[in-house]
Amino acid sequence: MISGLTEPAARARLQQLGVAAAIGLAAGLANFGLFPLHHGGDFIQFHYHASVWLHGGDPYIGGYPIMRATRLIPEPLFYPFPALLIVAPFALLPIRIAAAAFVAVSAAILAFGLLRRSPKRLPLFLGSGFLVSLVLAQWPPLITAGALFPALGWLAVVKPNLGVAVTAARPTWVAVIGGSLLVAITLAIQPNWPAEWIRNLHSMPAHPAPVLLPGGVIVLIALARWRRWEARLLVAMACVPQLMYFADQLPLWLVPRTRREAIVLSVTSMLAWTAALVLGVRAGRQPAFNSNVFVFLGVYAPAVAMVLRRPNQGPLPEWLERVVLRLPARIRGRSGLRDDDQPSMDR
Repeated sequence: MISGLTEPAARARLQQLGVAAAIGLAAGLANFGLFPLHHGGDFIQFHYHASVWLHGGDPYIGGYPIMRATRLIPEPLFYPFPALLIVAPFALLPIRIAAAAFVAVSAAILAFGLLRRSPKRLPLFLGSGFLVSLVLAQWPPLITAGALFPALGWLAVVKPNLGVAVTAARPTWVAVIGGSLLVAITLAIQPNWPAEWIRNLHSMPAHPAPVLLPGGVIVLIALARWRRWEARLLVAMACVPQLMYFADQLPLWLVPRTRREAIVLSVTSMLAWTAALVLGVRAGRQPAFNSNVFVFLGVYAPAVAMVLRRPNQGPLPEWLERVVLRLPARIRGRSGLRDDDQPSMDR
């Protein structure tokens, strides 16, 4: 029996672990099988730069050669050093196996979080947010899992744009202290990485904040439901820089509260992704950098509609509730019980 759990609860927990492991294995095998098409996706750069560091080099000097605008260029590392520290064990493996293993572990952790807290959101795995993350072997599944497991909140620092949004929507001490501790450890290992990282960011391809795009300000309407965690997540996500190509938007699959809503978001996102691919290829454009409108219509707009259908009701810390009582009734909303599928405010 699992410590601290009754026999039925322990059996249910083991079933959840088994299903999560199966989902992770399926995701890893899919990434492995698609390798001839994606050639490692974004993960090949993490793998390369982590390997450089493991062999005594500076990962922020030089870059991995990638195709950009019909020519090969050495793209520098655009991620903070904590990301390399997490990737380092995978960098000991050949790239094809490493990318598949990273995807498998990330998907399994996310699946376990959903099964424990919010099984109705499992259609997330059929949406473009997860599928693009799978192909690219990207970080959003782990960042999203951090919103379900407060103990993983410190992972926010490995992809700080999304991490800031998720943490701002519902901050936890684990995210703040754990993330700060991880950064402190990396500073002890390589003190100059923040300056080098910021220098490299100047050459990064455009990552706009959705709220600054044409029509993006509409997302701020969700502030009318500011008491709700998912409304704050939606607005925070719209205010941080991100690649508008579905993967970075994966945390928004935490907005649906029913299986039907999760299915709707996955369907609209898949239609939008298909349109972005077809129209982008026909026009001779790189879909990853020309999908702003498709991401907005297929992911952000449905998420806003879902939030607005709900009352402005939700829990706040006691000190904030006292402050809110001074606001007009139409603004302060109503207090409410914590959702069972979301981490509590004070963890």
